[in-house]
Order: sequence, then structure tokens, then C-alpha cells
Amino acid sequence: MHSRSRLLPLAAGALIVVAACGSSGGPSGDTSAPGSAAPGAPATQAAPDAGPTDAPPGGPAQDPTGIDWATVDLTTIDWATMDMSRVDWAVIGENPTARDLDAATLQLIQSRTNPGRATLTIGDDVWEFDGFVCAFGHENTESDTYSFTTDSRGEVDGVRVQMQATIADDSSTGRVEGSGTSHQISVNDISDFENPSVAWSLSGPDAIRIDGYDITAEGTFDDRLTPEREAIPGSLEATCGDMSRR
Repeated sequence: MHSRSRLLPLAAGALIVVAACGSSGGPSGDTSAPGSAAPGAPATQAAPDAGPTDAPPGGPAQDPTGIDWATVDLTTIDWATMDMSRVDWAVIGENPTARDLDAATLQLIQSRTNPGRATLTIGDDVWEFDGFVCAFGHENTESDTYSFTTDSRGEVDGVRVQMQATIADDSSTGRVEGSGTSHQISVNDISDFENPSVAWSLSGPDAIRIDGYDITAEGTFDDRLTPEREAIPGSLEATCGDMSRR
């Protein structure tokens, strides 16, 4: 079973929480963020080549190349133009200057951070997930087995669920397709682990397709709550959020 020992976007959530605790005014509303299947958080993170964040009005996004997000003074960052998809969310929550960010800056960061999105279809049912984060490659999944992982949280028929898409690579070389890789999508009840009311799974060769930050999948789902093995057609269309790791 895939490890879920630590949740990736908690680093971004920690930025908001730590800063709010150290400033005179904090952001209002829920500052939690969906988790990622990728365990742990590395000390450094390679910036992705491109992300889902649109360029800010008035010009191109600020290139963060060369910024040490663990030590930079976060109050000196131009958050209005920063390319949010290339911020190192894995370490930024540990930066002590996060406490110096004021409420307006925190709200700006939240408003410009794309959480990702996903649409899951199983049979005649369609569910939308407002948060979707991805980890690409063994370094970012921090697993010798998984070359790609995703995570999102939402509701299915009123039940709080976690949806994950994973690709396992038995060669540990970072492959995401072909012989020796295993593709799976799972939807699990996270409100009641002992007596779940939702448990869907899809598995199949090359079921998941990766095109930059766009993720699609097709195949048949099995309802694991029934003794029979179903083959219900389904699909996934998703875009990885800014807090993804690549």
C-alpha cells in the first residue's frame, strides 16, 4: 500500500498558519489545503518548467530561479507577479520570515495559488474535486516504487473521500508508461476507515496519461464494497495545482 506518512501541501498551509500566528491580523476562512500522496518533503525541489498558473495582469510572471525558499525574506517577494507554480512549497512553511507576512499579502498568495482541479466520472456519476496536486518522479514522490502520485479531497454522495492516481515503476527509473509500470486510481472514504461507504478502484496498463500538468485517465472501475468485480466505465480529467512537485 502506498505510504501517506506526510502530506505535501501542508507546507503551503503551514506558511499561512505560521504567518497568521506571527502577524497582527490573519487571513479569514479555512486555510487548510488538500494533501498529496507523496510522502515527506525534500529539502530542495526542482522548479517545474511550466505550471497551470496564468501570467499576472500587466506582464509575465516573475521567474523564481535561484531563490532559496527556505531562507529568503518572504516579505521581499513580489507575490503579485510571482510564478506560483514554481515556488518551493515543500520548504516554504519552515521559513521564519513567513511570520512577517501581513494579512493582505497572505490573502494575495491564497488568491493567486491555483489548487488544481479534477473531474471524475464513474458510470453515470460525475464528481468535481476543487484541489488536485501531483508529484512527478521518484525524488518528488520520495518512493522507489512510485514514479507519479496525485492527491485530492472532495465528496462523493455526501461522503468525504480521498482520490489518488498513482503509477508504480518496478525499475525505479521514473517510467510512467509501458511494461513494468502499474497504473491505479482509487477513491476511498476518509470519514470512516473501518466502515467505508465509498471504495472505488481502477487499474490497468497505461490507464493514466500525463501531458505536462494535464492528467487524463480511462478504464473500468470496481466497487470494492461489493463481492462481485464490476467493470464500470470511467474517466479522469485533471490539472495539477501550483503546489505540485516536479
